[in-house]
Amino acid sequence: MSKSASWVYSTIPESEGQFLDDLESFLSLVEMDQDQFHYLTLSLSEAFTNAMVHGNKWDKSKSVMVQVSVNDMEVSADITDQGRGGLAAVMNRRRPDLLAESGRGVDFMQRYCASVEFAESPGGGLTVRLRVPKRNGKVRVR
Repeated sequence: MSKSASWVYSTIPESEGQFLDDLESFLSLVEMDQDQFHYLTLSLSEAFTNAMVHGNKWDKSKSVMVQVSVNDMEVSADITDQGRGGLAAVMNRRRPDLLAESGRGVDFMQRYCASVEFAESPGGGLTVRLRVPKRNGKVRVR
């Protein structure tokens, strides 16, 4: 059995809180251990924030699209912005200073997700695809 949800958010600060509320509501339908829930939420929050800050550059006329799905094997999510040049920026980025206040979001995603993929969307924005496989059989749709 599988379940999915998709949302579209305006590029405004309030969207971050709404996204986390929507994500938590959706993930309440998924059985997963607390560490996995925390890592997934952290990674998706980083991808979402990056889409608003770096992709859309806080342009209120642009949106961030989120699609999350879960099945008996994995939880996956696509976060897509409407910016330009995001793929090149990610591919050419320098590793951040570990003590820096920002710039470590991609590293967090790569550390806590089994798979992180970056692709240019058909509209020219950046899509970040995150995947977390089931862990010890603990990802199940309720």
